[in-house]
Amino acid sequence: MKIIRSKQPKYPTLLKFAFRGENGEIPDFKGKEGEVAVRYEQGYTSVYCGLGERKDMAPYKARSAAADGSRQVRKLERIGLSVILPQETPDKSAVDVACVEGLFLGAYEYTEYKSKKPKELRTCQLVGVKAPNKKINDAIAACQAACYSRDLINDNADNIFPERLADEARQICRQDGFSLTVLTEQMMEKKGLGLIHAVGRASNRPPRLVVMQYKGAPDNQEKIAIVGKGITFDSGGQNLKPTGSIETMRDDMSGAAAVLGVMKALAEIKPAVNVIGVLAAAHNAIGGAAFFPGDVYTSYLGKTVEIGNTDAEGRLVLADAIAYCEKNYRPTEIIDIATLTGGVIIALGTTVAGLFSNDDAMAERLFQAGEDTRERLWRFPLYKEFYEAMKSDRADLCNTAKHKKGWASSPTGAAFIGEFVSEAKWAHLDIAGTAYNEGGATGEVPKFGTGFGVRLLLNYLGVI
Repeated sequence: MKIIRSKQPKYPTLLKFAFRGENGEIPDFKGKEGEVAVRYEQGYTSVYCGLGERKDMAPYKARSAAADGSRQVRKLERIGLSVILPQETPDKSAVDVACVEGLFLGAYEYTEYKSKKPKELRTCQLVGVKAPNKKINDAIAACQAACYSRDLINDNADNIFPERLADEARQICRQDGFSLTVLTEQMMEKKGLGLIHAVGRASNRPPRLVVMQYKGAPDNQEKIAIVGKGITFDSGGQNLKPTGSIETMRDDMSGAAAVLGVMKALAEIKPAVNVIGVLAAAHNAIGGAAFFPGDVYTSYLGKTVEIGNTDAEGRLVLADAIAYCEKNYRPTEIIDIATLTGGVIIALGTTVAGLFSNDDAMAERLFQAGEDTRERLWRFPLYKEFYEAMKSDRADLCNTAKHKKGWASSPTGAAFIGEFVSEAKWAHLDIAGTAYNEGGATGEVPKFGTGFGVRLLLNYLGVI
């Protein structure tokens, strides 16, 4: 979708915004948050989007309203749109940027496997924009990266496998400032990455550990690593998932998709930051070579792990990926992002992700980035009891808690991952509830893969 600026609308389809109680053009449109109305007026099609009360105005409300309007325009199959941006708002520049984000995010729909493709919105004309071009362009790059992440999540698991994720990384790393390392299954075995190797060994699509480096500030010693869980399909392994749970498990690589989205945006925006993007990619398959419940495997860090359940595989691949990254690349901060536990959905639902960290300042900055982007986070504790629960009688650790099934699954899962962080500041984002939307599209959140985490992490990095 192309964005242009103009002083006057040129397209016969208009997107307009209104505060509650301030729109006199159509009496039955109240301007409430989430309200959208379509009217045909003197040769124009006007799509009205409610912003709620003027006194409560915030950029995220403009983003959500613009997304709802953009989705409605897509349903009308219009290819050009004039957007009359809200005027006389606090922080007008931020509202403009939020509207542009909403236009891109709301227009998204995954139609790859539809035999009949709808017309796509090609051009949006911004009327009354005050935000600088760079702010607008960076927001567009971030949203395009989020939509790229969505595409990866939504595609067939038959198409998105570990080597395919490595190929996506290769494409991104062709840009200046990037370098790439890909570990094959043979290299993992030789180097001692016993956990990720075990998880991926039963598949005819072997595992990969992908390390992407972006050096936008080579004189700066600060390096932030983002590590994504990339289980391209999670059958559960020997502890096989049941019908009703297994069908959407192509989304178990949403963390890796978010990392790829972030790196793709960095390639476009080229900010002065240093970022290491790591993909812990494997297919957790059932088969004769699948790893066994009750067996003990040795991690890259040397700690031994008893397998309490083969369906708790995400923490295994992250453990090796984080330890390998920290030892060989020495990041100052590590953020892992993963669809890790069902427990976080019970605690926070599907609109907020779980946050765990060993550093208060880092956690606060991540929380604020979530508020700014509306990819929200809520912090959980990491008490010593959660670490103790992951101890094993047969090995150093067990990948499931020794208490009854389901006991504090999100904090104990995070604690297990934390065992493999040596010195770096670290945060774990559990996006199991926010990565995939099985309900209807609303605001900037589409149906199916959401791309959650891309804009959040770019904001944390200071890019948007």
